[in-house]
Amino acid sequence: MDTHTDIAVVGAGLAGLTAAATSSRGGATTLVLEAHQPGGRARTTERDGFVWNLGGHALFRGGPGWGALAALGVTPSGGVPPLARYLGSRDDTLHRLPTGPGTLLRTTLLGVRSRVRLAGVLSRLPRRSADALEGVATRSWLEGLGLRPDADAVVRALLRLSTYSADVDELGADAALTQMQLAASGGVLYLDGGWAQLTTALSTGIEVRTSAPVRSIVPAADRFEIAVGEDRVVARQVIVAVGSPAAARALLPDPPDWGDLGGPVTAACLDLSVRRPPRPGYVLGIDAPLYATTQGPPARQGPDGGAVVAVLRYGARSAAEDRPALDVHRRLAGVADEDVLAERFLASMTVAGTVPRAALGGLRGRPTTSATGTPGIQLAGDWVGPEGLLADASLASGAAAAHRALRALDTSGTLR
Repeated sequence: MDTHTDIAVVGAGLAGLTAAATSSRGGATTLVLEAHQPGGRARTTERDGFVWNLGGHALFRGGPGWGALAALGVTPSGGVPPLARYLGSRDDTLHRLPTGPGTLLRTTLLGVRSRVRLAGVLSRLPRRSADALEGVATRSWLEGLGLRPDADAVVRALLRLSTYSADVDELGADAALTQMQLAASGGVLYLDGGWAQLTTALSTGIEVRTSAPVRSIVPAADRFEIAVGEDRVVARQVIVAVGSPAAARALLPDPPDWGDLGGPVTAACLDLSVRRPPRPGYVLGIDAPLYATTQGPPARQGPDGGAVVAVLRYGARSAAEDRPALDVHRRLAGVADEDVLAERFLASMTVAGTVPRAALGGLRGRPTTSATGTPGIQLAGDWVGPEGLLADASLASGAAAAHRALRALDTSGTLR
């Protein structure tokens, strides 16, 4: 027998679950189809009382995703990382990381002239318009700042920290600036219980069908017939919220006119359960794209007295190259070999479907939620829409796609 629904959502990651929650609250019958298990890159793993995300995860406070969650009545809980404890590593030597006026004054990463110049640049960033940087590569923008090499290296490290990308040639400068402004104004939150907190909240009251790979989406008059294994789902509207442009393109009935959106953003990740919170616990690589962060505490992600640490290399290369580098970096962060209770190495994890490419216009050059080539099918994902990066883009585009589908149903008289 066919299953009939107002809106079918393909994919149960953050974008898909946000789309489904928004659709359901808007009065539409909604069904989520997921080939594997819900959560996507927001899945968590529990081991001996410790909760691991898939690598380091942070939710930007006050960003587009925060607003999308608030609209659904979801209030994230967690802890804020202590910026005053952040250190930068250069040549395996630790220095205070300039995260504000006080630390900038005291850091040994920079000479006096570099500090003065960087202070001026950072003071102007909040007032800089990102719109003026549309179509500009991040590398070109950085070179135009006129920073000395030591200060330039610090800014690039801070960019990696906020964007999770080390590719300054492809990444649009408008996206880079927007993300730095967001990080500086609101900071981030590490989530209690990991990111399952969000996926659980978003999926409450939503019908999610797992082990349901979608084979095709076929328009049929005023509806869509979706082949799911040997079954069929009939929907008035469809939201495709799969993880990458290539995966979405493979499902769409008509070829979309996106151009070359570029490849995925990747990271090599080491997730650790540790006997005790390490010191310093937070180390950002200045001369290498590495980062170590203690996520719990401040978030509650393990037993009292223990800690959860994530170590990343922005831009995965190979396991042979990256695993030793991650081990060196976690020792710099204070995690000794004897303190490690359990570990998981992810040689190449996809962080985002792709970056907002400067060559396509940056954030505004990404595919819109309706850019599917087929009316009635919407898009959502961390590579869709003009708002945000990473989870922010997933949450914002999921909400936007659902609102568009709801408007279409309301206009057609389907939605009662």
